[in-house]
Amino acid sequence: MKKLAPELFDSQPDLLHQLVTIMNPNVLMEHGVPVYRTNQCAGEFVVTFPRAYHSGFNQGYNFAEAVNFCTADWLPMGRQSVAHYRRLHRYCVFSHEELLFKMATDAEGLAVELAAAVYKEMGYMMEEETRLRQAVQEMGVLSSEQEVFELVPDDERQCQKCKTTCFLSALTCPCSPDRLVCLHHTGDLCDCPMGNKCLRYRYDVEEFPSMLYGVRTRAQSYDTWAKRVSEALSADHKNKKAPPYLLY
Repeated sequence: MKKLAPELFDSQPDLLHQLVTIMNPNVLMEHGVPVYRTNQCAGEFVVTFPRAYHSGFNQGYNFAEAVNFCTADWLPMGRQSVAHYRRLHRYCVFSHEELLFKMATDAEGLAVELAAAVYKEMGYMMEEETRLRQAVQEMGVLSSEQEVFELVPDDERQCQKCKTTCFLSALTCPCSPDRLVCLHHTGDLCDCPMGNKCLRYRYDVEEFPSMLYGVRTRAQSYDTWAKRVSEALSADHKNKKAPPYLLY
């Protein structure tokens, strides 16, 4: 669509998120985009996967409901979606960071497969957060203060630049106490010296390892189980291939 109508995206980079534009399916298929159709009847479910655009129409009187849900393998896509929204300066539906860290606080309540996915994603997230905080300190930010971001309404903790909902950290300045930015846009808060600004954080970096421990312990139980199952299946497969003993 960007190739065929670039002028639309010049004025509205997030056009595909606005639900106001549609293109002839035949044109999409000519450009290598897979297109599928289905006829949904009463009592049937249609599942659309992440990054799949969809549209439909009613062939008569209809009462329908749509539900968003995610599985463990969606978590990496959620992280990519936040980065994508950040580039488009688009509001997030919820804080992806908050979702992961809240799940981590109840690691024992997670399914082992989900715990493994959460552990992996938190590793990426903590690594990036540590790097961003170090960069802020090197810029000259000296003061810091803990902030329980989940108690702050979402519309009051959105980055002034990219609209991301902040949770792990944000940067503020006394000159504009009602504004904040995420650590990706530290230069877009105000013109005050960096020494005047304050780093607000949800968790101290030193808390990260202990938070990961519970999730890792839960995830390792899944790895142990998966290894045992794999070994059992492998042994069963070998036994089936073994030649039968000859009895005399």
